[in-house]
Amino acid sequence: MNALDLIKKAILEVDPSKASKLASVTPTQEIREIGMDSVATMEMVGYLEEHLETQFSDEVMVRINTFGDLITLIEKTMAG
Repeated sequence: MNALDLIKKAILEVDPSKASKLASVTPTQEIREIGMDSVATMEMVGYLEEHLETQFSDEVMVRINTFGDLITLIEKTMAG
């Protein structure tokens, strides 16, 4: 599963109402643009951390704004 697919799966898990918006997600798009609030975003990150068996530091997370930022973080984590 690639990083974007994993992100989409996480979003669906925490906020199924966003399903219709996922087809148009691009790496340059800001995560908040699909209407996820801060709670749903944190739940999504928690899902990703659990799936990847890691924990992202707050220092890293404050720099995550776009789906591309999150993809890069996931790919680095998956590469070890």
